[in-house]
Amino acid sequence: MKVTTTIAIAVFAAPLAALAQTEVSRATITGTPVVRSDMLHVCAERNDRLWDRSALLDRDKRDIDREGRDIARIKAQLDEEQQRRLDATNAAAVADYNARSATLNARVQAHNRQVADLNGAVQLLNSDSSELMAYCNRLYVGAR
Repeated sequence: MKVTTTIAIAVFAAPLAALAQTEVSRATITGTPVVRSDMLHVCAERNDRLWDRSALLDRDKRDIDREGRDIARIKAQLDEEQQRRLDATNAAAVADYNARSATLNARVQAHNRQVADLNGAVQLLNSDSSELMAYCNRLYVGAR
């Protein structure tokens, strides 16, 4: 019986003995801890700027689309006037219609230039975005 009692005491006392051997470190961490993000700051910053540019281009597109709707509305009014109310024998009415039509045509040309400029800006944004992705992905894939 003494053997089983001794074994039982040893089984229960062993973990307590292990705990008694634990040391407490008195070391303290000083200074600012270094936090490593998943993305380099240059990649994150450039990505943020690309998103800002995208938001500005979206706003420009809304403005251009609104201008396009205004142009379409004015064109529909001019077409209706020409077909239903314009007296082709009245030189003053024809001259007035032609002047308004010329003004609309100039507005359409300006609108088309704005659309082309926006398309160029979007193409540049897409190119910059692809370049950023290639650069930053190369950094991370190569480091893994």
